[in-house]
Amino acid sequence: MISTIVSSSLRLAASSSAPSAALVSRQLSMTATQSASKLSSILEEYRAQNYAMELPRRFRQDIVKAACSSRQYNAQATVSADGIESVLQNIGAGNRMSRSEIDEILNEVGVCPVNDGNAQCVISASQMIELISKH
Repeated sequence: MISTIVSSSLRLAASSSAPSAALVSRQLSMTATQSASKLSSILEEYRAQNYAMELPRRFRQDIVKAACSSRQYNAQATVSADGIESVLQNIGAGNRMSRSEIDEILNEVGVCPVNDGNAQCVISASQMIELISKH
């Protein structure tokens, strides 16, 4: 069963340049689930303290836009570990989540293309919104 999910996810990832929403819907490991929940909690705490008058959905969109790899926020926008780490640093929460926790989430949910021998996992902006909305 797990190998079926992994192989179908890998086929999906290989067939598209942007991460597919189907990758988010699969079950995450306990570690990735805890890391995603931690990220969501950190962001929600920041929203409640600093953006209490703003709708949670709008706040999440703004966070994802700030974390996007490209400066254009569109259907092809992707979020990398660097983007998430940058947002956490900017909101003063950089010390609350390690890079390995961020990488754990992206390794399981994202697509990891190899560029110049270096794999950097990314997820789509819509996957990121879904991820921080669930937990």
